[in-house]
Amino acid sequence: MITTLRTIVQRVAEAQTAEQSMIELVQQTRAAMNTDCCSLYLTDGEGLILKASDGLAPSAVGRARLNAGEGIVGMVMRREEPINLADAPSHPAFKLLPEVDEDEFRAFLATPITHRSKVLGVLVVQQKLARQFNEDEEAFLVTLASQLVPELRPSSDLPELTETGPRRWSATVASPGIADAEILLARPRISLAMEESKGQGSDREWDRLERALLATQDEMTALSGRLSGEIESQISAIFDIYQYLIADPVLQQDLMAGCDEGWSAETVVSRVFTQYVARFEAMTDHYLKERASDLKDLGQRILGQLARPGQGGKPPSKPVILVASEITATMLAEVPRNKLAGIVSVEGGASSHAAILARAMSIPALFGIDGLPIQALAGKRAILDAVRGQLLVEPAETVVREFHRFQSSLAKKDARYERGLTEPCETLDGEPVCLQVNAGLVAEGEQLDPAYVGGIGLYRSETLYMLQNHFPTEQTQERAYGRVLRALGSKPVTIRTLDIGGDKPLPYFPIREDNPFLGWRGIRLTLDHPELFLVQVKAMQRASVQTGNLRILLPMVSNLDEVEQARKLIEQARQELEEELECTLPRVQVGVMIEVPASIYLLPQLRQNVDFFSVGSNDLTQYLLAVDRTNAQVADRFSHYHPAVIQALAQTVSLAGDSELSVCGEMAGEPEGALILMALGLRQLSMNRRSLGRIHHLVRHLSASRLEPLRGALLQACDDQQVRDLARSWLDEHDLSELYQDA
Repeated sequence: MITTLRTIVQRVAEAQTAEQSMIELVQQTRAAMNTDCCSLYLTDGEGLILKASDGLAPSAVGRARLNAGEGIVGMVMRREEPINLADAPSHPAFKLLPEVDEDEFRAFLATPITHRSKVLGVLVVQQKLARQFNEDEEAFLVTLASQLVPELRPSSDLPELTETGPRRWSATVASPGIADAEILLARPRISLAMEESKGQGSDREWDRLERALLATQDEMTALSGRLSGEIESQISAIFDIYQYLIADPVLQQDLMAGCDEGWSAETVVSRVFTQYVARFEAMTDHYLKERASDLKDLGQRILGQLARPGQGGKPPSKPVILVASEITATMLAEVPRNKLAGIVSVEGGASSHAAILARAMSIPALFGIDGLPIQALAGKRAILDAVRGQLLVEPAETVVREFHRFQSSLAKKDARYERGLTEPCETLDGEPVCLQVNAGLVAEGEQLDPAYVGGIGLYRSETLYMLQNHFPTEQTQERAYGRVLRALGSKPVTIRTLDIGGDKPLPYFPIREDNPFLGWRGIRLTLDHPELFLVQVKAMQRASVQTGNLRILLPMVSNLDEVEQARKLIEQARQELEEELECTLPRVQVGVMIEVPASIYLLPQLRQNVDFFSVGSNDLTQYLLAVDRTNAQVADRFSHYHPAVIQALAQTVSLAGDSELSVCGEMAGEPEGALILMALGLRQLSMNRRSLGRIHHLVRHLSASRLEPLRGALLQACDDQQVRDLARSWLDEHDLSELYQDA
């Protein structure tokens, strides 16, 4: 049964169009179950419509429809469970649809196709003979339906692009912003999958291949140079990875071996890179899977040089939104920055190199759009709304005007909020609140005006590691940290020690675990590798000798001895520096991230060993709710506003006592979240730069002394919606609803 199931799902997945996939489904299922008919009904917002059938009248496909709950098929949808009948026409709910020509069918078995508690459709098999389908047949159909969601969801949830105008897709915001421009499809790459062919001698083929490798290397140098004036130098390491791969002796050996076996240069590249890509795609962790796209891109570029030596793409003459199945860093570099209005990538995520580049270059970007008909989009006008996570293709003029009104209104509000940053950050009743910024790239820190921020509350040092093809040296780290520390003047800069593992592994330091979020990550990993930890904390302290504004933050702490070990190594690094520099250096402040729930209960003991605390609301929420926020199957259960999270935050404030306590997760940058945190007693918040003006405006328009009733109501809330509603009601009552309505 398993083999048959896999075959059907694979055939459905390989179909070129949604219609063909549905036809494959009903044909393959009918054959596998040896029935007289198989049909697929999908929901259309009002009821069910027959989308494909092998056995019913072909003319009824796309026309025959049932209202919600109508007929036996509608009953399957309403009850959300399979129905197995020996003689369907005799059932009271049976409804005859003359156009489908099903008079002779008696036996009936149907099961819902469900995704996240929502019925997407119903899969039906019928037989002329009146009989009950047996348990194995019913189990087969139910199991098959459960595996169809990834293939059918795009066709059932999302509209296809037609001539009738605007279409809207939802996606993940990888880099915030708004764009209105024509769509440019990324220059098509030659597929790695190609027919194998013999070469004209190993020396000739290797000579061709060597020239293609050198040309690709030159191309990478040129692309890196195009970006060097726009983003910080450390991001050029993305292109260094390509250079490193091209020069890798193992890769070159594999390519030469292919030529020696008599294959053409094209076949050698196809075979070798297909194997490499497959290895990375088979890896379980998200970050390493995304590195497969870099390998695929490199292989396709080498094939392009073999096919069209020396030829490059022509840059666009006007601003465009770049769209591709999978945007790569090199694709971004091919379009001049002043012509790149936005980015849309069907695949990939926020940790991809393209997403990191988009944020560094302040380019609006959407990633992860199911069912986007890419080839139909070329040259079409689109609105990329990377504020609300939407792509609108060929919008009507009324929609465009409304969108631009929204854009203008948003820009005016943001400008007003930005102007407000010149005012002291304190509440109406005079209580000061410290607003800081999260950063992960040197450029993000350098773009901050220290007069308007309380400092950097979280500098994610792992970003520097993620953009390298090896562990960065102490000198490289010192330069990067030093630039951020100097840019903030006397304002504190809190640098988190290396926090890899979980959803942030390194390509050159793979970690293979069944459950990486509960495994070897954060402080656990770096204490097991003191040589890495010492180099990093020494680079940090060396960079701060002249500025004196460094603070070190330890991630994923769950035991007191982790803090003791870390402090000893930090002190060791300080003493080594004193010997080298022949001067006395002050001890740097050390803090702990509160993200593992166990650390909340250790706060009384931790207070005696550290200088400050910072709540990582993202991971704390994840661990409290047992929800992997990167898993699409459960992502809708991830909520900072869950009552358990609110209770945990309140307990953290209580147990922290008079110790310095801040929040540096995404919750602090949301108007409702910031209000809740202040109601719970927090007065130091760190967020992304874009949220700073909005939260500053909130602080200046509330009275801290009047938040106690809200705190009491929050602690009595029963679910996350009630928590959010309480916050929004408070904002509405105080004429601050504009803060969340377009956030």
